[in-house]
Amino acid sequence: MTEKAKAALQQELDCYASNKAEWLNAHPGEFALVGKKRAVGFYPTYEAAFEAGLEEFGIGTDFLIKQVVEHDPVFVIY
Repeated sequence: MTEKAKAALQQELDCYASNKAEWLNAHPGEFALVGKKRAVGFYPTYEAAFEAGLEEFGIGTDFLIKQVVEHDPVFVIY
C-alpha cells in the first residue's frame, strides 16, 4: 500500500486495528468492510465485500477491505 493510499485510509486502518481482537473471535478469515470510521459488514470473499462497498459508498469514495487474520501475509517478490 502506498503512503498516499495509507494516509487516505488511516481512519479505516485504525478502526480495523482497534477492533481486530474482537473480530478475530467473531469473524475469523472473513473480509471486513470498513468505511467512514466504522465496520459496515463481514463477507466470505473479497469480491462480496467489494460489491457491498460499492453499494454502500459508491465509486470514488475510499473504503477498506481487509481479511480478518491474526498475522497479515508477507509477500516476497524476487
